[in-house]
Amino acid sequence: MKKTLLFLCLMLFTFASHAQFEVFDQSDNSLVTDGQIVAFSEAGCGYNDPCNWKFSVTNTSSEAIYMRIFVDDLDNTDGSDFQLCFAGVCLNSITLGSGYPTTAAMIAPGATNSAGNNLWNQNSPSTSTAMGWTFRFQAYNDLGNTIGTPLTVSYSFDPTLTIDEPELTSVEVFPTQVKDELTVSSNQNLTAEFYDILGKTVKQVNISNGESKINVSDLSPQLYIIRFRNDDGKTLIKRIVVE
Repeated sequence: MKKTLLFLCLMLFTFASHAQFEVFDQSDNSLVTDGQIVAFSEAGCGYNDPCNWKFSVTNTSSEAIYMRIFVDDLDNTDGSDFQLCFAGVCLNSITLGSGYPTTAAMIAPGATNSAGNNLWNQNSPSTSTAMGWTFRFQAYNDLGNTIGTPLTVSYSFDPTLTIDEPELTSVEVFPTQVKDELTVSSNQNLTAEFYDILGKTVKQVNISNGESKINVSDLSPQLYIIRFRNDDGKTLIKRIVVE
């Protein structure tokens, strides 16, 4: 079945933590990485369709943070007919260089802001012009000073995109909070690379088709990013916490 959603992840794998926050794709709870592109071949789709891209922001620090999203680039568009919703504020047109919401949204330590957050191209379904929107997530402290490393995400629309399957989709990882042994279920052979929060490769294993067990007792307790790659070079990112 033809898929209209294409994830083009420009993975630099500088998972060096943004220190204060993480952004997640709500469709699969995958970690969004700096420079990631989410690309779609549909415009004007329905609320529950993939091109209404929903995200969440988690405060990973021990202090409250204040978050805004800036429009850093517009390609072949003036920002109209595009919906940005974050922290209870929804806009149906955006302006280059602007940050939303006007008053930064407070996220408590360890809390996640997720309700109603989305990026959504609302141009006509008949639109034939490729367009792009680039957004920067920026955290502040209670004094209004920028903190942490900003994270950039690009939303791309190209009506000529066609793909039968997105990146890897048939990989299950459980439990996501693990002490000794991680279970991975896949319908193909994969390579799994583990990265710590500083972006250092700490483990690499080969995974066979079916269900595999990975011993993670040699890893220190913390967050890890796992990049799965198949023989065709397609990748998928998963996030686990070793306790």
